[in-house]
Parts: sequence; structure tokens; C-alpha cells
Amino acid sequence: MISIIICSIDSGKFAAVSAAYARQMGPEPYEIIGIHDARSLSEGYNRGLRAARGDICVFSHDDIEILSENLGATLRRHLAEWDVVGVAGTTRLAAMFWAVAGISHARGIVTHRDPQGYSLEFFGAPEIVNGGIQALDGLFIAARREVAERILFDETTFDGWHGYDTDFTFRCHLAGYRLAVCLDIQLIHFSRGSYGEIWHSYSQRFSEKHAAHLWPRAGRWITIRRPLESREAIVAAYDLPALQALTRAVQGWMAGE
Repeated sequence: MISIIICSIDSGKFAAVSAAYARQMGPEPYEIIGIHDARSLSEGYNRGLRAARGDICVFSHDDIEILSENLGATLRRHLAEWDVVGVAGTTRLAAMFWAVAGISHARGIVTHRDPQGYSLEFFGAPEIVNGGIQALDGLFIAARREVAERILFDETTFDGWHGYDTDFTFRCHLAGYRLAVCLDIQLIHFSRGSYGEIWHSYSQRFSEKHAAHLWPRAGRWITIRRPLESREAIVAAYDLPALQALTRAVQGWMAGE
């Protein structure tokens, strides 16, 4: 069974994301565990993990829509080989914000909803399944249950809404688990991150906690976005040869890093 754990205080969002999973999970047995009174995302996810019955656990934002068909089989296949998978991340971690290490080390794709339609943001895609990942973005993380139970989310340091994801996945990496970014897990994210004063305070906590293991400098970043008009166009944009060519072009631009 796959357990999908979602922290949400918005009944409309929770209903919509639950329906999205129901459409795309396929024949794989699954359960959705809603945490509607979490004190923090770390606390909520740990509580959901304790209630979960599945051998695979998904930690999901409530403001996403899954586009991939037969997601259950996809997760089952990837987590037979990998320990933790997601849709975006980095092969080198320099800070809580995983993109700080630079575009050369970024992997994945995330599409956002914009007023005019959709905006696909490209990070890097050498392969459908990209290994060597040190940290993942928290909008969607799937892990083997035994890995999640061993690592857990840090409720003490990350007692709010930021940093829980980078800390959890980076500690998975440091513990020797294998992380991957998978391009065949396709979704829409209906919000973008906010980086105010509170976010920066958690970023400082993260840096203090992991100072001995972080890459010591930032890398260069370029933003690569493509406007799209429909969900069908989003799925069609995951064309691996085209994405590999774009990845090579990005690596060429950044060759002097």
C-alpha cells in the first residue's frame, strides 16, 4: 500500500488534491492521511507517518495536481531501486534553499499556475531518473517507509513551515540512502515559495545544523521558464531528447562556473 500524507487546513484544497491522487494512482492500493491541525509540517508529517499503513509514504503539499497516469506503479517501480524520490532537487547542497548551489547541479521540472495559463520551470534533466541527489524540494517526496521512520522530520529545529524538506532529504543522503529526481512524476504546483524574515530565520538554523556538510559556496543560476496553455501541453513538454539538449546547453553556458 502507498500512504499519502497531506497537511492541510483548507478543506477545498484537501478535497481537490485527494481527488487528483484518486484519478492518477491506478490499481495500486493507497490511503490518504489528512493532518488538519499540524503544529508544523515536521510534526504533521511525523504524525501522519505513525498513522500510515503503507510500505511507501508520500509527503505531499495540498496545492498540487498530479498529471502522471498510474502514479502508484511509477512509485512502486522507482522505490524498488531508490530510497527517496521527488520532482526537483540538487546534486550539491549549499544552503536550505537547494537552488543556491547553482543550475549546474539542479535537476527536475516544476510547473506553476499563472494568470495566463501555466509556467514550466526547468532545472535540468539528463535522464528520466536522475540519481546522485543530495536534497529534494518538499512539494512532493516519496520514501520507503523504513527510511522515513529511521530519519523522521526534525520537529525541534524546524518547528514551523520552512526547512523541513531540505533537512529531511539531506539527512537521508547523509545516512547513505539513495535519492533521485524522476521526470515521470509530473505535477502542477499552484503556489510559489515565500522568502520573508521567518524563512530566513529557518535558513540560518539549517546552516548552523549542517555547517560541516554543506558545499561552501553558491553557484550561478539562470531561470528557464516556458509558458504553456494546457495540462496536455505540460505533459508533452516532458520530451526527454529535447530536455537533454536543453540540459547540455545549460551546462555549456555554465562551463566557466
